[in-house]
Amino acid sequence: MSRTAAALLALLALLGAAGATASGADFTATTSSPANAFTAAAEFNTVAVAMTDPGTPPRGELTLQANASSDRGIQTVRFESSPAGAAIWTLACQTSSAPFSCAWDSVPVPDGVRDLRAVATDAAGYERTSAVFPGVEIDNTQPAVTLADPGYLQGAEPLTATASDAGSGLASLAIAYRPAGGSWTTLCSGAGAPRACPFATAGLPDGSYELRARATDVAGNTRDTILVRTLDNTAPAVAIVPPAGPQRGTVILQIDAADGAGSGVLTVSAQIRPSGGGPWSPLCTDQQCAALDTTQIPDGPYEARAIAEDNAGFTTISSVITGTVDNVAPTTPTLDDPGANLQGSVPLSGTASDSGAGIAAWIVQYRPTGSTGAWAEACRDTASPFGCGWDTTGAADATYDVRAVARDRAGNETASATRTNRRVDNNGPTVALADPGAYLRGTVALSATAADPAGVQSVIFERRPAGAGGWTAICTDSAAPFTCNFNTTVVADGSYDVRARAVDVLGHESSSTASARQVDNTRPAAFAVDAGNGGATPGRIEPGDWLRLTSTEPIAPGSLLSGWDGSAVAIRAELENKNGRDEMDFWNAAGTTRLNLVDSKADLKLNANYVTAIGWFNATMTRSGAAITVTFGTWISGTLATATAAGITWKPSTLATDLAGNASTAVQLGESGAADVDF
Repeated sequence: MSRTAAALLALLALLGAAGATASGADFTATTSSPANAFTAAAEFNTVAVAMTDPGTPPRGELTLQANASSDRGIQTVRFESSPAGAAIWTLACQTSSAPFSCAWDSVPVPDGVRDLRAVATDAAGYERTSAVFPGVEIDNTQPAVTLADPGYLQGAEPLTATASDAGSGLASLAIAYRPAGGSWTTLCSGAGAPRACPFATAGLPDGSYELRARATDVAGNTRDTILVRTLDNTAPAVAIVPPAGPQRGTVILQIDAADGAGSGVLTVSAQIRPSGGGPWSPLCTDQQCAALDTTQIPDGPYEARAIAEDNAGFTTISSVITGTVDNVAPTTPTLDDPGANLQGSVPLSGTASDSGAGIAAWIVQYRPTGSTGAWAEACRDTASPFGCGWDTTGAADATYDVRAVARDRAGNETASATRTNRRVDNNGPTVALADPGAYLRGTVALSATAADPAGVQSVIFERRPAGAGGWTAICTDSAAPFTCNFNTTVVADGSYDVRARAVDVLGHESSSTASARQVDNTRPAAFAVDAGNGGATPGRIEPGDWLRLTSTEPIAPGSLLSGWDGSAVAIRAELENKNGRDEMDFWNAAGTTRLNLVDSKADLKLNANYVTAIGWFNATMTRSGAAITVTFGTWISGTLATATAAGITWKPSTLATDLAGNASTAVQLGESGAADVDF
């Protein structure tokens, strides 16, 4: 190393030790230059920097600015802050391009006085620091503000607010109002605190309003305090609803009160005094008016009024209403005796009186005798003299207790003495005629049952031709059991209606009828006898041949063969040779019981020779109307012959009866027409 280079290094070291700013440049000497001599290291630092005044007091995010230059070009400008006089510098923000400015968020920095400076660094590393801006007040805190609560707003309302600021100091304090959701109107503002101003509410509508006190400090921080209060310059509306008619007992007193958009109804009360004047007396308050006990005041006419007070202190008295209190029941009413037996529309009468509100209704009531249940209303009248008609057809036939009830206009009631065991009877007796049977002959015993709450006077048994004509009495019975003997022989045979007509002691009637009963007192007789050939050989009895016995009227099937109903039944036919006048008789299918078709075994004569000895046929018997037909089947035994002539005669059995039970006559009947071969 040359002597000149060594001297230069020594000089640089000395400047660094003396506090000169290092440039950061490296110098390399390649030649001796005795002519180059340095008088000071500072001649290498060409940085110039000047910070722009940030203003005071700053708050929030600040823009810091500085002017900086250097022959080598500025690389960065950084801005630093320090508590006032402490020289403890911390980075605020920095920038690397002109114009040299950057944003400093002062919010994290504690409020208070700060020193600010700018430090510029050029491309060679030389730095210079600007002059310090001392005593910069940082204020990011809102001022304190309060608004005195005015309560309900009315008239000229004084509003008072106070405010303070421990930082930059209070700049202004303003008081404003607005309807809820509307626009703000400033009432007063100024730099000092406290501040008071009147709020003239008289021209504003009642309702909800917002009140605001706004404080602003020198740094521009603002704080609001808002109260929501009700403006009320209007007294409440109140009315007492007149009760309907005189009152008694516990009364629901209806008072209507409202305060519109104002402060709301605070209390409602009522006052009362006797009609005609005098001092008012308390009647009820909010908690009592819903159920007012009128028994605590004497009966009589009264005046009443209601008073409502709202929360703003306004009071309204309602119009006066009039009414009557009546807790005394009417005197005992009377009910004239309606009689023991009642029917149809029964006229009722009685008396009633009341010294208070007056009689509203005289009411007749009834219930079953001995019952403890509810009374039913029969009828009522509302004006003296009292009387009404009871339509008893609406009540079941029975005995009843009856009373009158006097009801006054307040609803008080008094009942009369009870008229007991009054019988209502609007209906005829119950009656049932015992069925006399479908066929009647001779003397028929008729009977009926009958009952009635009032008593049965008689039962009349009557007849008429079926379905037409007037009724004819048969007989009358006045005591149970109700019976009558009907001598059917006094009427012609035919169809008749028979009835029992019951009459009660009040004259009501009802009846029970047996319709279309056949009177038959005539004995049946033989009407016709004939036979037919259904086989292959005329004159010879074979399967398929038939014999028909016809009476003057239908014969009861069971009188011919026990248990027979007239439908086809198997029987046996017996034929006996009688020297050319053979006879025929009939038996059940087993041949053990004789049928009642002929009077005796010899009473059906064939008058021809059909058998040479006793013979038997299986047969079938049927009934159709008055005719009995026997159809022959297989031959059982005996010797058959072929007849050459015939003429049948028949005498019915007296054991055969018609449907009414009349026995057949035993009059013999011959076959009509010429004698022929019948089978």
